[in-house]
This record gives sequence, structure tokens and C-alpha cells, in this order.
Amino acid sequence: MAFGILEPVPSIIPSGTNLLENLRNASDPDGVEMRLILVPKPSDSPLDPLNWPRYKKEFLFATIVFGACAAGSLGPVLVPGFTVVATLLDVHLTDMALLNGSLIMTLGVSAYLCPCIAEVYGKRMVYLVTTIIIVAGCCWAGAANSYNSLLAARAIQGLGMGDFYAMAGTASITDVFFVHERGRRIGFWNFSVMISNNLTPIVSGYVISSVSWNWSFWLLAILWVVILAATLACFPETTFYRNTGLDNSVEVDISGDNSNPPQEKLDKSAPTISLPSHEIRSLDVERYSQISSWKYHFGFGAVKFRNQSRVFKLCLDPIILLAHPAVLWGCLMWSVVFTWIILIGAVVSQIFGAEPYNMSTTAVGNLAGIAPLIGSTIGTLTAGWACDKIVGYLALRNRGMYEPEFRLLIIIPAFIAMAIGGFGLGAAIHKELSPVTCGVFMAILNFAVGAGCTGVVAYTNDVCGQRSGEAFGLAMIIKSAFAFGLTFVFNDYYSAAGPLKYFSTFTALTLGIMLTTIPMYVFGKRIRAWADTTTALTFSGPR
Repeated sequence: MAFGILEPVPSIIPSGTNLLENLRNASDPDGVEMRLILVPKPSDSPLDPLNWPRYKKEFLFATIVFGACAAGSLGPVLVPGFTVVATLLDVHLTDMALLNGSLIMTLGVSAYLCPCIAEVYGKRMVYLVTTIIIVAGCCWAGAANSYNSLLAARAIQGLGMGDFYAMAGTASITDVFFVHERGRRIGFWNFSVMISNNLTPIVSGYVISSVSWNWSFWLLAILWVVILAATLACFPETTFYRNTGLDNSVEVDISGDNSNPPQEKLDKSAPTISLPSHEIRSLDVERYSQISSWKYHFGFGAVKFRNQSRVFKLCLDPIILLAHPAVLWGCLMWSVVFTWIILIGAVVSQIFGAEPYNMSTTAVGNLAGIAPLIGSTIGTLTAGWACDKIVGYLALRNRGMYEPEFRLLIIIPAFIAMAIGGFGLGAAIHKELSPVTCGVFMAILNFAVGAGCTGVVAYTNDVCGQRSGEAFGLAMIIKSAFAFGLTFVFNDYYSAAGPLKYFSTFTALTLGIMLTTIPMYVFGKRIRAWADTTTALTFSGPR
């Protein structure tokens, strides 16, 4: 039993458990020599994303970060001007919240469908099509002059956001980077989404006050045209099925003088984790030898024309993953933790634009952006780094063996920050304390959201392997349904219950869900062993 994690009965090694390092002089954990194990082992094909030159990988990752920032900015673009836009369109604040609710709901649908459709048409094709959809939705919103037209435009925008949410931080990173490189990149992707959620109200507050709310969407349309160009130039197809029937790891010496260093500089502190072995059909592997590099780059080599009739079935397949406790836990955690961004955004203008604060649209945007920005930055960037440090430390003291459950320990500081930030913010507003004090608690809350979400994605990525995109798509659609339903009650409930009860209720709900991390940590290894014996829950290769 490693640090409280129960072993499976009978004793087997489930997928996800792996030797982090081969150790030398293991009797002295603080002075051992280590050989890092690279997983997965790249194939001999130059088309294999693991064999790409470093610059090509980094350009792709930069596009992911750029797209994630832009996707995160779509949701809160109207937040600082809710009361102003509601007056101009002659609607209630609840109707304004529904503008975000419609985007959230269609985002959930898109996040669920994108990984499934990518199984047939390839990831590059999905990224390009969804980006075009967002450009169209932003142009529509910019030209809208009525509430119903704007509502439809927001729904269209949500349909295009699923790729940079469901696939960018999961499947796309998994395709291109070795597992020891992924932890911090997941954290940086999460940071990109969070930072845009925080920066957007600051910028859009000035735009709405100085020009008009329509121009917020015209500027976003221009931004997404740039992202479309970046995707065309820097985002090649990443889907590649390699034959893992052979040894799926490579040892690299990371201690002492290495006379034969690897081609890429490795991160010594990052852990290495195993992906479940994939039973790849020989036809899928062999066809890469017949594909030219340019055809593969542009995504044509990933299209499976013979599977087009299976799109509907592929879209239904992920539902069975909800029977996996780790996936279900990830869905619940992501739903309640990430919804805090929506929960605060829905009422921030209602709170600080009225008595006793009477803040301007610009001031509300600054408060709703700067304080959460600080918290999100610290939470997301430190959580990814701390995740790798913690699991590396624990694995070294577990005879070199890594367990995905080690990543769940990052939920502890997230839990503490959530309690302080949630209850504290409600009390601060209830007692009419200064906006600066409220901003401090908002920063603590967003630290909890950033750290918690990073931990959720890192753990589910390790457990789900190549189906992590589908698992995260499930989390997105459940979160979207949850948040969409709440958009009908956020503003009215705040008016009726007051700030103390409003924030305390949702804080208690969140903390209750976060406590389920304890049984997931203790029984996680047994759950993975059980899932390995259940065919429908095996996270194996192409379907």
C-alpha cells in the first residue's frame, strides 16, 4: 500500500501504474541514480508527432495556448456591462445571464462531439471547422441589434468552442508530448483559459463604455481570424496510431554525466506515467507508410472514409465511460469547481454596480478581472508544477513506482482555498466591506478553481489515456447542463437570499463534492484494476 492507496485484490498492476524511474542505490532515496523512462515509445515513422522537431511541437502548443485564451474570452465578454446591455436591449438581468447560459450549453454539446467526430475526420479538420464557426458567430453578434439575435449568435459561438476546451488540453497534448512533458503543459493550458476569463472583463469594460457592446464581438471576430490563420499554418494533424505491441518505453539516463544525451532536453523533475497499451489494428498502422508528409500534415491522412457511417455510434460510445468512477468523479469535480467562474460572473455587475458600491462598468470590469487574474495565475501555474514535484517525490519513495492518485493531493490546497474564499466573499459583501477586501477573497477563490481544475484534468488524463478527450467532453457537457440550469436562478436567488447565503450555499456544495477525492485517492488503484477487466471501460486505441 503506497501512502494510503489500497492495492487491488488479486494483486495486479493496473493501467496508469508505472515505473517512474529505474533506480540505482535504492537504499539511499536521496542519492540514487535514476534512469527516466520515456512513455510512449515513438515509432520509426517521421509522421509520428513524438518524432517532430521541437520547434514544430512548440508552434502547435503556442496555437493551443492562443486558441484557449480566445475561447476563454468568449464567455465573460459582456459580464461588466450586463446592466448596461440589459437596459439597451430592454431585458431583465436573468435574460442577460441566459446569453451566457446558451453559450455554455452549446459549448458542452460541442465539447462532447468534437473528440468523437475527430475519430473519423481527424483533429485538424475539427479545429478548422469549429474556428470558422466562431468567426461567424462573433460577426453575427457584432451585427445583432436585438436580444433574440444576440442569443442565437451566442449559441453559435458555443458550438465552435468545444475543440480548444475538450481536445486541446487533453488529446492534442497527449498526441504530441511524452508523458513526462505533459503535466506543466496541462497547467499552462488551464492557465490560458483562466487568464482570458479574468482579463476579458477588464478589456470589454473599456470597450463597452467607450464604444459599444457590439464592438466587443467585432474585436473577437478579428482575433479568431488570426487564430484561424495560425491553425492553418502551425497546427498539423496529430492523430497517429503506433504499434505498441512491442516495448512501449525508452530509458534515458538523467543522473551523472550522460555521454549519450537524448535529442530533447528532458525535465528531471517531471514524472513519467504509463498509458494503457493500445490494441492497434494493423491496417491503421500500415496505412501511415503510404501517406505523404504533406497529406498527413493537412489532415487528409487521418480521415477514415470507411468509418463515416459510424459517426453516430462513436458519438454514443463515450456515455459508457460514466460507469468508470474516475470519469464520474472528474465530471462532478469539473462541474462544481469550474462553475464558480460563471457563478461570480453572473452577479458581479449586480453586486458592485448597485448600492452600496455604485461602481462604473469599467470599475466592475477591473474588479472582476484583476483580482481573479492574480488568483488564477498562481493557482494554475503552481498547481501543474506542484503536481509534478509531489508525484516525483512520492514515486521516488515508493521504490520508483508512480500512481496517478498521487496527483490528487493537489486538491488539498484547493479545498482549503475554496473554503476561505467562498465563505469569506459572502461575508465580506454581506458586511459591505471594501471592494479591495472582496477582491482578495475573489483571488483566493480563483486560486482554488485554478488548482482544482488542473488536478482534475491531470488525473483524468493519466487514467483515461487516449480517451481523455472523450472523458473531458463528458465533463464539459455535464458542467454545461449544470451551469445552464443555474443561469435561470443565479440573479433571482442572489436578490432573494442575499450574498451570505448565496455564496455559502455554493461553497458548501463545492466542498462536499471535493471531499469525494478522499475515497478516489484510497480506492483509485482498485478502481483502475477493475476497469481493466471491463471491456467497455478499457481505454484502448482507435475505435
